Amino acid sequence: MRIVTPKELSSYKVLPFDLYTENKGKILEAGEVLTPGKLIMLKNYIKIYTEDFNSEEINNENKNEASSEDITSKVMNFSYEGLDPTDFETVINKDAYVKMEIQVKIKYFYKKILDLLIQGYYEEGLLKLNSLIGILKTEVYKLVQKSSKGSCIRFLGEYELCHPLNVAIISGLIAQKLEFSTMAIDQVILAGLLHDIGKLKIDLADSQALLTMNEDEVKQHTIIGYKMIKEEFELPEEIAKVALEHHENNDGSGYPQGLSSDYISEFSQIINVANYYDNLAFNRTHTLIMNNKEALRTMLEVGTKRFSAKMLYTFIHMFNYDDSKDFNDMVV
Repeated sequence: MRIVTPKELSSYKVLPFDLYTENKGKILEAGEVLTPGKLIMLKNYIKIYTEDFNSEEINNENKNEASSEDITSKVMNFSYEGLDPTDFETVINKDAYVKMEIQVKIKYFYKKILDLLIQGYYEEGLLKLNSLIGILKTEVYKLVQKSSKGSCIRFLGEYELCHPLNVAIISGLIAQKLEFSTMAIDQVILAGLLHDIGKLKIDLADSQALLTMNEDEVKQHTIIGYKMIKEEFELPEEIAKVALEHHENNDGSGYPQGLSSDYISEFSQIINVANYYDNLAFNRTHTLIMNNKEALRTMLEVGTKRFSAKMLYTFIHMFNYDDSKDFNDMVV
């Protein structure tokens, strides 16, 4: 039996042996390609072993250490209220409606939820996602006025944390404006939080990884996300469809299926608008923008080629069009 370190694994392109947890649960099989996403996933395990198991040796190595049950309990048993924001260093939006401490706690809570999902604790992760929906509605939505500044709603900093949060918040606001039922609004928010979940398996949050991937690899995150939500998380089709369809365009030019108009689900039409807007604001598109006003102008220029007219204009009318403060000047 031998412990394998993440550093050693990073030297392989193709895994030469099976990998297991200390409880003999198989993590990966020999022959699998070690993508950046898989290497990141492996870093979340306390210890990783090769296939020649010897339980006695494992027990000896774990002597005087916490049991796996204790470790699992520590990983899962956290709450939003119990988080200490000073434990998490992050960038904040100094002009946001939400207090700085709350921004940190929400991002920290979401990060810990993602960690649960990465490690396969789906039930616990989804329960905490439902808690997060309530927190967003309490801590964020109540502060948003009728004539809002989009720049003051957004979380700034780590894309992999802030982007899903921003998409969820903005999508929920659109759903509220359209007078969706409370249940439907909650589903839209959850769909926003999970719309890019497929990236966890192919590491598209890493801009360097993007440079080494071809277009077809990038597009796979929609299909992977749909399967995760539908088959692993066992959530409703309406939510899974958002992961699949959020890059579909109104004129049929999107991916992965080339759907158009009303063939794209209503939830997906909403998330498409919020997703594109936040990617603009993060400068993750081909259009360089500096502030919220430029982002709204670009959205209108793209228009109904890409977006449902209903969703686009509902979104545009939610925000103050004169919101021209530079995003870079809002970061602390």
